[in-house]
Amino acid sequence: MKPEQRHSIMEKAVKALQAGKYSQAISTVNKINKLKSQQDYKSLELEAYALFHMQKLEKSLESYQQLLGFCQDNEQRNSTYRNIAKTQKTLGLTRVAISSFEQCFSLDNSINNAPIAAQLGECYLDEDCYGELDTLTTLMQGWPGYYAPAQALLISAAKKQGNKQLTLERIDAFLAHSSFIEEWQLEFAIDTLMFIREHQSAIKLLKQAEIDFINKPWIRYYQAEVKARQGEHESVTRLLSDELIERLDFMRQKAAYKLRAEAFDKQQRYSDAFIDFTAMANLNHQRAQASSHTDNVTSLQKLDLSFLHNVKNTHAKEHQPVFMMGFNRSGTTLLENILDTQEQVIALSETRSLFNVTEAFNYKLNKRYPQDLPKLNEQDLNILRQEYFDYFTRNKIQLKDNSVVVDKFPLYTIDLPLILSLFPKAKIIFCLRHPADTCLSNFQQNSANNQQQAKLNRLEDCFKRYQQVFTLFQRYQTELDLNIHFVRYEDLVSDLEKEAKKVFEFLEIDANNDYLNFNQHAQQKVVLSASSNQVVKPIYTESCYKWRNYQEFITPHLAMVEPFIKAFGYND
Repeated sequence: MKPEQRHSIMEKAVKALQAGKYSQAISTVNKINKLKSQQDYKSLELEAYALFHMQKLEKSLESYQQLLGFCQDNEQRNSTYRNIAKTQKTLGLTRVAISSFEQCFSLDNSINNAPIAAQLGECYLDEDCYGELDTLTTLMQGWPGYYAPAQALLISAAKKQGNKQLTLERIDAFLAHSSFIEEWQLEFAIDTLMFIREHQSAIKLLKQAEIDFINKPWIRYYQAEVKARQGEHESVTRLLSDELIERLDFMRQKAAYKLRAEAFDKQQRYSDAFIDFTAMANLNHQRAQASSHTDNVTSLQKLDLSFLHNVKNTHAKEHQPVFMMGFNRSGTTLLENILDTQEQVIALSETRSLFNVTEAFNYKLNKRYPQDLPKLNEQDLNILRQEYFDYFTRNKIQLKDNSVVVDKFPLYTIDLPLILSLFPKAKIIFCLRHPADTCLSNFQQNSANNQQQAKLNRLEDCFKRYQQVFTLFQRYQTELDLNIHFVRYEDLVSDLEKEAKKVFEFLEIDANNDYLNFNQHAQQKVVLSASSNQVVKPIYTESCYKWRNYQEFITPHLAMVEPFIKAFGYND
């Protein structure tokens, strides 16, 4: 190919790329890239970039990795590793993305690469790598203008670790470092204080925000949130007008719709509440559509489970975790905090302990999860068990001889084959709630954008997902030997002592009566789940059968969960 011809092709490809015509850009540049002798850094980078923006992430990743062989200097290597990491992170491969970001940062760990440091810090935070985060933020704090971003990462880490006192100390340092507090710092501090229920401190900062940043819509939002916590629901609906919500950023809009919907619900204005919950759900659905999500349920439905009958319990003398699961919004957080009152219980609250194991399938075993579960040998299983317990080591969780680890995550339900591969005799606590209440409550949550929550935005989708997950679970019940104890939310809140004692007996724990004051225990820590504001209250029954308030909206979808309503004894 003549140089002038090649130059013309590249020029056309760049123009197509700049116009957002990614398919055209790829087809054009492929006239060059199909000839190995003509490939270079710029032509391959253009193809990888276009593939990423077309959401063809696996192909984009392959192209970026191929691009490494064409890098001629550290600047190109830096850019390529950054793009590899970004693509891996978008694919949900955060552990692998950390390695790529670290490669990028190793090429230049100065302030010139500060954006990479911030992204690496976010990955460390996602993966609970707190030691690595401490080292990184120490470096960042020495850079002009980066003390506050570094401290914000440390505040998020303390919050995620459930350390309320450390969170407050870091917020104080965050705000005291500079005489001028930027708007984002004040908003971040208020948001964190509200999350950990330090309302008076948040109110104090809100008054400062009203002086320093006049008429900012986010201030009104937090004023409404304070009113909601104080039970002044009519004030919430007055503060959160349609005009105000329209002025909020995307994330705060979703939160505002939820807050106003909950206020309408408390006022028994259920139709108005449903309209706002739907507006929030539509925004979440819009965001989810823009991202790529894999769905392991489909793969697990096809999995031949017979291999589990041959798994040997060769590690019976080691700590055997108890896994708590069910479906989101089924009372798992309530029960977790009841159990956490007991000194010998180590409660893991929706951590990455088991999800680190699924990631290790790819980067340690070069296998696919869950398709390759039946192919694991004893050496593979040992590697994965070690990956699970490495979570405890990294987070300095001390296991004593009498420790009972309760690893809680509602999403574990679909991962039972993995759990039983690692711990064949694992005890399972399974939380149930009326299926209609469960689906409604999921619809009413401001969901995170991950592969499971993306299935729980619209009301119909919640019922479909429930049907999928529990059809799979029924298969597990039929084909697997499960050591399982069921806890119905309605039974737990109506007779706490009776139901809690059953759980303690199942766990073989000689419990004290501290569990009766579980809400006071929860107030002393940071609760990360969506139930954080409920679990700090004494036991209450108002959330039982709430679906009846929304029956006109629920009824069209009930047929999807009718078999489970009967199976779990709710047909009366």
